[in-house]
Amino acid sequence: MKHLITTHTLLTLLIPGLSLCLGTGCTREALIDLPVSGELAEVSFFTSALTRADNTSPLENSAQVRVYVYHNKTGVTTTMVDPKEYKANTEGNALEAAGTGEATAMFLPSGSFNFYAVSTNRTLSDDASDMTLITVPTFDTTAKDGKPFPNSNNTGTDGARGIATGLRNGIDYLHARQENQSISFGTASQSVALNFQHVTTQVRLTIKFSATACAASPEDATNFADAKVFIQQTDVTNAYMRLVDGMLRFENNTETDVVVACGDKADALAQEQMLPMTVAKEAGSSSSGTIPANQVATCCMMPLKAASSQDMWIKVVIDNLKVGTEPTATTHTYTGKLNASNGWLAGKSNRYTLTLSGTEIAFSGVSVTDWGEGGSGGEVGGLEDNSASTTGTN
Repeated sequence: MKHLITTHTLLTLLIPGLSLCLGTGCTREALIDLPVSGELAEVSFFTSALTRADNTSPLENSAQVRVYVYHNKTGVTTTMVDPKEYKANTEGNALEAAGTGEATAMFLPSGSFNFYAVSTNRTLSDDASDMTLITVPTFDTTAKDGKPFPNSNNTGTDGARGIATGLRNGIDYLHARQENQSISFGTASQSVALNFQHVTTQVRLTIKFSATACAASPEDATNFADAKVFIQQTDVTNAYMRLVDGMLRFENNTETDVVVACGDKADALAQEQMLPMTVAKEAGSSSSGTIPANQVATCCMMPLKAASSQDMWIKVVIDNLKVGTEPTATTHTYTGKLNASNGWLAGKSNRYTLTLSGTEIAFSGVSVTDWGEGGSGGEVGGLEDNSASTTGTN
C-alpha cells in the first residue's frame, strides 16, 4: 500500500553568471554541465511510501530527507549541485529546509535529470541522544554518465564509489528515485514523483493475551504496559547501500549470512547483543475485562540470507502478567526462536504471532508480505517462560 505526500519543495540552482536567492537563505552551488537552456523551472515533489504498519500514513514529523540531483548526460561524474537536506513538515506531507534560515527553493533549467532521495524516516524526538539513528547516511556522489555509480563490490576495485557505509540496524531506511525526468524549454513549473521504498527487512511480532495470561484487574488491563522485546540481529559490519537503486549489499551479496551471537541458552541470552524492538498497542485492538489489548513489536534490520534450519532468538519481557493459577501478577520473561529458514529479505515484512495462555505458550510460523500489506502469521511453538514463577505454563 502507498500514500501520497505532496511536498512543495523547490530545488535551487546557481548558474554561472546568474545568481538566485530564494526563501530566507541562499547556498552557493556550482553547475557541473551546462544545461540545455538558462530558462529556470520551479520543481516540486510528489512522494509516496510504503508504511511500517497496515495502514497508510505520511512521513514522520521532521523525518530527515536528503535529495541528490544529477544531470542526465553522458560523461557526467558527480551531482549537478550539492546534495540538499530536507525534513518533513509537521503533517509529514511536505518537505521543508532542514536548517533554520535555509532556503527551501531550488530551480532547475530545462534538460534531463535523475533524482534520488534517502530518508531514515525518523525524527529528533525519537532518540536525540543517538544521532546515528536519525541522520541520513552520507553517500559518495561519484556518477557514471549522470547516474550514481552502480557499485557491485566495495572491497574490490569499486571501492566506496556511489555508496554509503556505517549503516545500522533499527533504522527504516527509505530510498526513492526518478530517472530520465525531462524539463522542457519554457516550463514554469514541474512535478517530480519520488516513490519511497523500504530497503531493509522488517520483523513484526504480534503479542496476544488471554483469560489465563492477563492483567490482575480490568483497570490494569486498560493501562497495561508495553512489553520489552529483543531480537537477535544480523551483522552490519560489511553492509553498504547504493544510491543508484537503494540496494543493500554485503561485498557482492544482497543479503548477509552473518548474525550477531547472543548466546545459545534460552535463560542466558546476552540481551545487550540483541536489537530492541519498538512496541505499541495494535491498531484497532482494545482490552476486554482483564485481557489487555494486543501489542505489536517491530524492527528493521539488514536483510538475512536464506539457510536451512535457520532460527533467530527472541526475548519478550512482560510486567504485571497473571498467568494460569498464579495468585498475583508478576514479570514473565519468554524466550524462543523464530524460524528464518527462508531468509528475511529486503522490502519484506516477516510476521509472527506470540499467543499466551495458562496452558500453552506459542510462536507462529512466519508470514511474509510486502511491507505495507496487512495480515499476520499462524501459531508456532518453541517458547519458554524463564520467569521465577511459571505456574500453569509449559
